Amino acid sequence: MNISLQLKDKPFVLEAKNPEGNTVMMDASPDIGGKNQGVRPTELLLMGIAGCSGIDILSILSKQKQNVDSFLVNVSGDKEKIEFTNLFTKIHVEYSFTGELDSEKILRAIELSLGKYCSVSKTVEKVAAISFGFKLNGRVELERKEVASLG
Repeated sequence: MNISLQLKDKPFVLEAKNPEGNTVMMDASPDIGGKNQGVRPTELLLMGIAGCSGIDILSILSKQKQNVDSFLVNVSGDKEKIEFTNLFTKIHVEYSFTGELDSEKILRAIELSLGKYCSVSKTVEKVAAISFGFKLNGRVELERKEVASLG
């Protein structure tokens, strides 16, 4: 995997590009001189968890002939200042589904993704506790489950 990063506008507006030419704009926080012209790198990390696990889950459910009408992922992270950096210590992923779906199959798909397949969450879990919950057709099916407890 190879990503290039180029300064597009001073002081911190950056464009990241993958080999296929897809781009993501990044910028720093305005408190340190950023211009709000892109996402923060730490936000990209949370987006990566949402996207990686989302692709896994939708793929697993599709193979199980589950009909997903809509799908939404919200990821939140708690940071702690450790020396000079603010590290994520807790991350919670909340999935929402609509459609004619089996709740047990959803749970299993999430567990497989976060516990086994999603390379982003598997990398991050080494430094931050990851938990998840999910809703089906507006009803809370699972409030919170720690990924570490999936073992």
